[in-house]
Amino acid sequence: MDTGETCTYVRRRVGERIEELRERRGVSQTQLAKMVPMNRTYYNDLVLGKANPSLDKLVKIADSLGVPLTDLFFGLGHVPPRCLVEYDQGKAPREVRAQDEQ
Repeated sequence: MDTGETCTYVRRRVGERIEELRERRGVSQTQLAKMVPMNRTYYNDLVLGKANPSLDKLVKIADSLGVPLTDLFFGLGHVPPRCLVEYDQGKAPREVRAQDEQ
């Protein structure tokens, strides 16, 4: 099974979630980058889904934002990653439910 597109989708969603949590906490990108630590270029790549953060980095981000690690993955559902998106002949990914798989 090719997971490349699914992984890209998940990275992008996690990046968006990190950005949302950062904004809610009133922390600037520069402040979060210093707290983790990471450089701002890496942070921007992370938010855009271009970076593939390690588990260690995700733990540091969650701690810096004062949220449980699972909050970084909020909104990805309760299905296996391969069920998150469906690719219909190059169309944009859409969320699918587990019962759609059956």
